[in-house]
Amino acid sequence: MAIFLSEAEVRSLLPIEEAIRALEPAFLQQSSGTGINSPRKRIESGAAGITMMVAVLGDQGVSGFKTQGAGRPLVLLFGSEPRSLLAVMEAAALGQIRTGAASGLATEVMARKDARSVGVIGTGNQAITQLTAVCSVRQITQIKAFSRTQENRDKFCVDMSAMLGVSVESVSSANEAVRGVDIVIAITNVRTLSPVLLGEWLEPGMHINAAGANSMNRRELDDEAVTRSSLIVVDSKEQAKIECADLAIPAGLGLLEWDRVVELGRVVSGQVSGRSDPDDITLFESQGIALEDVAAATHIYNRAKQEGVGTTLPF
Repeated sequence: MAIFLSEAEVRSLLPIEEAIRALEPAFLQQSSGTGINSPRKRIESGAAGITMMVAVLGDQGVSGFKTQGAGRPLVLLFGSEPRSLLAVMEAAALGQIRTGAASGLATEVMARKDARSVGVIGTGNQAITQLTAVCSVRQITQIKAFSRTQENRDKFCVDMSAMLGVSVESVSSANEAVRGVDIVIAITNVRTLSPVLLGEWLEPGMHINAAGANSMNRRELDDEAVTRSSLIVVDSKEQAKIECADLAIPAGLGLLEWDRVVELGRVVSGQVSGRSDPDDITLFESQGIALEDVAAATHIYNRAKQEGVGTTLPF
């Protein structure tokens, strides 16, 4: 019978390090064609609306979808032998963790091996898992953080310093956060097309994770940041074409060819090198896809069954 898992149970069953490893086989399936992702669909009429995301991981024999109509999002996970509902789980924490894990996996295969410093633009809840994931795949010794509200920024720095055991410095501008670091994280709640990360700030050898904007009305990077990147990677090219203003705008201006954009699965599988030169600037544009949700949900479900966690559903 299927089980229900609460937010607290989901969070306890999905540490960031395990989430990164859970996403790896999913992206390998993306590269082989056995992992199928359907782009996010947002449907609205008047005051009613719903968001749906669907994916199948054929090698693991699972499928599922994430939905949000009102309140917290939910993930429903299905098995294949026989086809049946395995679990229903609350998915706010799942979404936060898997988004960070995707950036962690991208950092693992794209950033310089000797990367030791991070600059973060944005200090909300999503920034927590972004930074934690990066620190789990590189030996980070220096972190700088910027966001527009100093009170929020200072609290984030105190909390993350304690969590990571690395001093996180609060800085007064996005430029200062980026200056001199090896890895840049853009994870803002920007609601406009005004970029928060400018290409003129970038330095040779940097790796960028841009994960805060997944709408054509929201932009974190300017054209120069994109055109200066030697390798541009996305979690789903199909989804990026309809949601990633960072890439779609320069593509529309003829500054970027979509053929240059690579899906993360091809880098994870080794089909494409994540970095060909230490001085390359590399960019991961994360939209957050159902493939990641289903991979994370599968890991959560397997751990829940092993540990006897969850509430049995009457169907």
